[in-house]
Amino acid sequence: MKQQVYMALYAPSSVQKLLDFLRTIYAVEFVIPVIIRPFGAAAQVGIPEAHRIAYKLNKPLLVLPELADLRHIVKCDSAFYLVEDGEEIGLHRLIEEIAYKRVALIMSSGEQEPSGKELEGLATIWLKDVPRGMPCTALAGIIVYELHRYFKQG
Repeated sequence: MKQQVYMALYAPSSVQKLLDFLRTIYAVEFVIPVIIRPFGAAAQVGIPEAHRIAYKLNKPLLVLPELADLRHIVKCDSAFYLVEDGEEIGLHRLIEEIAYKRVALIMSSGEQEPSGKELEGLATIWLKDVPRGMPCTALAGIIVYELHRYFKQG
């Protein structure tokens, strides 16, 4: 059975980065995009445009002011923050966890990192064999593609 996966972008300021992330997530049915603490142009221009896209495609979109809100609202079994110095885990191990649990994956826009307090209770991970320095949209694309393949075969 396909699970709902929440993939969150933390603190984007770029409209283009926010919209590219959203379009990447919308490539599959069961991944729900979450935008956390947008600021600057992403908050003023990007969020209204993101809502237009979501409405036009009849897709869900969550916009939250704080990382802690994700845990309270979505109530996931597991939440992972993808960061280059996180514990390395295999992509297939992560996908198998997603297949059986309600999971949130959070990645930084690269413009602002969450504080240590915000990360409390989150597992910090990085995907084995994924090059360090991978932009958030490319990383989201890899994960979405592998989720699609996994559930298509299952």
